[in-house]
Amino acid sequence: MSEAETVAADSGGERFDGPTIELRRVRKEYESGAGTVVALDDVDFGVQPGEFVAVVGPSGSGKSTLLNVLGLLDTPTSGLRLLRGRDVTSLDDEARTRARKDAIGFVFQDFFLIPSLTATENVELPTLFGDDPTATDRARDLLRRVGLGDRLDHTPNQLSGGQKQRVAIARALVNEPAVVLADEPTGNLDSDTGAQVLEEFRRICETGVSVVAVTHDPLVTEYADRTVELVDGRLGGVDDRHRSRPRPRPREADE
Repeated sequence: MSEAETVAADSGGERFDGPTIELRRVRKEYESGAGTVVALDDVDFGVQPGEFVAVVGPSGSGKSTLLNVLGLLDTPTSGLRLLRGRDVTSLDDEARTRARKDAIGFVFQDFFLIPSLTATENVELPTLFGDDPTATDRARDLLRRVGLGDRLDHTPNQLSGGQKQRVAIARALVNEPAVVLADEPTGNLDSDTGAQVLEEFRRICETGVSVVAVTHDPLVTEYADRTVELVDGRLGGVDDRHRSRPRPRPREADE
């Protein structure tokens, strides 16, 4: 079995009761013309199944780097990265791509929908590299779940900003991930529409999927179970105001 196949089997195999994704003493450095930039400095972070965590902090504090490292888009300089208990710190490109496809969904501020495709086709996009005869039905079911059952065949220019973001959320869920990573998910939305999108995230968490949202929007923290602050690459300022919310059980791999 290749490394990619091993990771896929482990990330989607037996139920794991620890953090969905976890960083242990992670450091991330970049080289620039001015020298070494430390984007993440000794970061310990984890998110439990069904937990919604908001990450706040000033621009340039390392939030995007944190999301890239969590999403297997970037590799830590040092430290450990665990996905459902498996060390995925130093995977090769093939294994990292497979693990990302099988366990992680992404939602972006700018939606990144393909203008010429319908809502259903946009949701199906992450499944195109595999042979999945159920992809279209699953995409349509997800769109109905996020309230877009009457917009299945609409293209992005026929949708509002909130509807586009809900298409993006459905797309993030189409491969049945363990965690959804969101980069400024309400950044291009008015407050009422943003609240509707955040309600979708809460419903996602109720199914056992974890959500991590990087944000400047105080509204996001009102919906999150926990808020952490990232400043100069270091985590602090943990807010556990909503910890009383019951945690759903972890999602079974074959559910």
